[in-house]
Formats: sequence, C-alpha cells, structure tokens
Amino acid sequence: MVEFLIKNLSFSYPGSEKYALKNIDLTINSGEFIVISGKSGSGKSTLLRMLKPELSPKGKISGEIYFFGKEKDSLSLYESAEKIGYILQNPEYQTVTHTVQTELSFGLENLGIESDAMRLRIAEISAYFSLEKIMDKKVSELSGGQKQLLCLAGILAMHPKAVIFDEPTSQLDPMAAETFLQTVNKLCRENGITVIISEHRLENIIPLSDRLIVLDKGKIISDSHPKMLSPALFRENDFINSSMPAPMRILSHFSEISPLPLTVSEGRAALGRLLGNKTAATEKTKITDRKTEEYAVEASGVWFSYDKKRYVLNDFSMKIPKGCFYALLGANAAGKTTAISLMSGLLPLKTGKIRILGQDIKKYKTSELFGKTVAVLPQKCESLFSCNTLEEELKNAVSTSGLSKEEQRRRVAETAELTEITELLSRHPYDISGGEMQRAALALILLKKPQIIFMDEPTKGTDALFKKKYASIIKNLCDSGITVIAVSHDTEFCAEYSDRCAFIFDGRCITDTEPKRFFSENFFYTTVSNKTARDFFPAAVTEREVVELCEKSLLC
Repeated sequence: MVEFLIKNLSFSYPGSEKYALKNIDLTINSGEFIVISGKSGSGKSTLLRMLKPELSPKGKISGEIYFFGKEKDSLSLYESAEKIGYILQNPEYQTVTHTVQTELSFGLENLGIESDAMRLRIAEISAYFSLEKIMDKKVSELSGGQKQLLCLAGILAMHPKAVIFDEPTSQLDPMAAETFLQTVNKLCRENGITVIISEHRLENIIPLSDRLIVLDKGKIISDSHPKMLSPALFRENDFINSSMPAPMRILSHFSEISPLPLTVSEGRAALGRLLGNKTAATEKTKITDRKTEEYAVEASGVWFSYDKKRYVLNDFSMKIPKGCFYALLGANAAGKTTAISLMSGLLPLKTGKIRILGQDIKKYKTSELFGKTVAVLPQKCESLFSCNTLEEELKNAVSTSGLSKEEQRRRVAETAELTEITELLSRHPYDISGGEMQRAALALILLKKPQIIFMDEPTKGTDALFKKKYASIIKNLCDSGITVIAVSHDTEFCAEYSDRCAFIFDGRCITDTEPKRFFSENFFYTTVSNKTARDFFPAAVTEREVVELCEKSLLC
C-alpha cells in the first residue's frame, strides 16, 4: 500500500528565488524504513515537513502530494495527527507537560480517546518501552535518551501508520543513539509502521534501512538500497564519499571490494578477505607529556546540584591547556554540559575553584568575562538569535568592536563566507535548517574573537563535508592561541581532530588523554573505524589510519 506519493513537487520559501525542493517524485510504501540524507540545506527538513500537512512550510509550491490515497488538502488535521507522527530533533521542543504519565496522555486526550481506552493504551506503551519505573518522574529529570523515547512512546500511543524523524539521535550519546535506532527498527519490522528518518549520523542507521534517499540542492540524486548505491556516485559525489558508514568508506578505497560492507561485522570480514595474513606492524599508542603548564581553564573540587537531591558534578577537576582543542565525551546526563556551563561562567560557582586564564572566575566582571575572554556556543544555538535576518545578527555581533563601518562589513562578509552562510544572510534565523543554523551560530562566535570558546555539540546537524571545514576552523583558532572546549557525542570527529579527550562519568573526569589512546583503549565508546579494524590494527582509530595501514600491508 502506498502511504506517501509525491509527483513533480517544487517549493521555494517566501522571498527566495532558489528552490528548496525541485521536481521531487517519491513513493513511500507501507512498512518501509526510509533514510533521507544530504548536505545541510539540501532540502531534507523541508521534504519531511511536506509529509506532515500541519507542518508544511509556507511558500511557492507546485506539484501533487497524496497521503494514504487522499490529496493533501483533503486530509483532515485529525487524520494527520492520528496517522502521521513527527519526532523533532530536540525532544524538549516536543514535550509539553510536567510528568511522564501526563505526557503520554496528552496526544490521546487531544484525539478524544475515551478514558478506559486511554488507560489501556498508556499501560501497553509503557510496558513496551519499560517506562513503568519513571511514570511519575518529571520530564525535566529525564536524560536525553529517555526524553526522546518518551516522545516516541507518546506518538505511538496514538497508533500512527507512519512516524517521521528529523535527526532524532543528534543529541544522544553513541550508545543511547544505537539503542534508540534499534527500537525504531523493531517498530518498523514487527509492527509494520512506516519509518522515515532524516540523519547525518549514518553509521548505525543505514544497515537498518530499506532505502537511502540522497538529496542535493533540492533534488533527489539517489534512491536505492544502500548496498546498491552506485559506485560511480560514491566516487564522484563528495557528500556520499564522506558520509557513508566507516566500513563502506574504508573499503571503497580498494576496487576489488564489491558490494561495499554496511556494518562493522561485514567490514571486518571484508578486511579479512582483503588482507589475508598480511598485516603491517603498528606502533603502540604513547602518551605525550604535556609540555606546558599554561592552562586556559582550571577546575578543582567543584560540586554542583540543581535540586539539592543529587550532585550532577562530584568533586569535579580538570585542567585544559591553552591553544588546545579539548573534547569532553560521555553518556547523556553524565555532567558534561553542566561542567562547561560552570567553567564558562554561565552557571554560578558555589563549591570549588575555577580559574580562567590564571584568574579566579569570581574576580571577573560579567562584561569582562563575556566580552573578549569567553564565548559559548550552546546546544540550543537558536537562543543566540533575536533579529529578523542573519545579516542583522552578524552586524550586531561586531557593532561594539570599535572597528570602522567598512571594516565591520568586511569581517561580516569574510566570516559568512568562511561558515558558508552568505546565501542565507537575508533569511530569518528560524527559517533555515538545523545545520545551517549551527553554522550561523559559529559565525556569531567567531566575530566576537574570544580567547576561549566553549561548544556544546558543535557538529550537531552538520553534514560530513562541513565537519572537515569546521575542523580546519578550530585548528586555525588553536594555532592562533585560542582554546576550544567542546562537549560532543561525535566520536569520529573527536578522534580525528581533537588534541585531548576527557571522559566524564557520574559528574567526574575519569580520564584525560590523547584521542588515539582514548579511543583505542575503549571497547564500546570508540569509533566505528576502530571497531571495524581492531582485529587487524588495534591502535587505528580513524578511517585515514586504517586505509594507510591496509595499503602498507598490501605492499608487504
């Protein structure tokens, strides 16, 4: 049965001559697991919103859209709410009540479900997701993974035929993300629910999918099972070449491998066939002694609690060298965001000591701390925007810099070009995609020219191509003496580009070491490249390292 049918759909936003979607033809059948991917701004979020009538963006539209055999305009809001679920990137934007139980009943009440039927549905969905122990908890007390699961449970209680996800794992740690995706896959396979997901993190999701749809500049450039992805497209399209799962990327360097492996186990088997008994010797990982005693940030004996019931940080201590790209990793609710909020001055320090550039943080005036010393790129980067256009936002960021008007214009233009938002300057900040908003937020931070930059999930919603650009921007900042401190779930990015990694667990810093040692010594919390190649090259943690060692082995 066809659930979504799109014929020759084109769409452009108000005031824009550029098509967000162009000549889209798409058929989605009942029970399919569809992954939609593409660069930031390629049209993914716009296409997803077109599949949920009440979320369809306003603008110039042509073409036809059918839902369950009905034309778009003939599908009632009740039918859409009941049949089509939609999970947002940030679960906090989708939770509207205070407790888990009231959240589960909210959608059912709005559908007018009778009390007895409602209680049964809530009991059933709670048992299915094992939510019984947290039914009376406040939503604010849940971890990111629990909130996302709650949003899904609330939608599934309404018995939808299809569920649409807009980057649902972007704010989850790797293990929570994998658990969530396995749950979604189970729903699709065992219950026949159609699943449509937009994602940048493709490592765990592509092996689950029936079809991978790739968008570029508003057009569909590929629609097939991932294993049937055109080798030519893989070689010629930079986005596909850099975005596919690590096993595919690694083995794509060797023409004799076909079809390319999707999973870690398939990747290991393919490497075994490729290498045979040939494996190049690898050096053991070494710890490089710190050569500097100059620290940008020092925290010692920090304790912190939001509600006086449980400490989020427990005797937290950390020393971050100047000019370093320092990554904080760990599970959701481990205390990472709280740590950088305290170290940056966003939260008041009550117990313990924090020094910024050698000075007690309490001795800084607010204007001095957040002027030229510290800048924060929050996880909810939309909180940085208050103007009607991005251009106004960027101009405001340099308006108090003391530069001439001409120099201000030059800096705005250069920063916009660097962060690839020049074509978006006339747009409202809330009318762009999540990845584009992330780049715009980065531009604001860069224009402030602080000495220390704190980032919370900086690569969230960012496509693989811009991640490389992001890394070069961070490297240039660090080379100029600026310190960059990032909370991240992006293990591949941290392994490739960070200088040091810290693992936060239960409010404490458990380890602080170089990324190569950090990831090669972890078994679960490591990169997909390391999981794929650890039987052959235990110390290799990045795609580049694995490929180089394979090539070296084949020459032996």
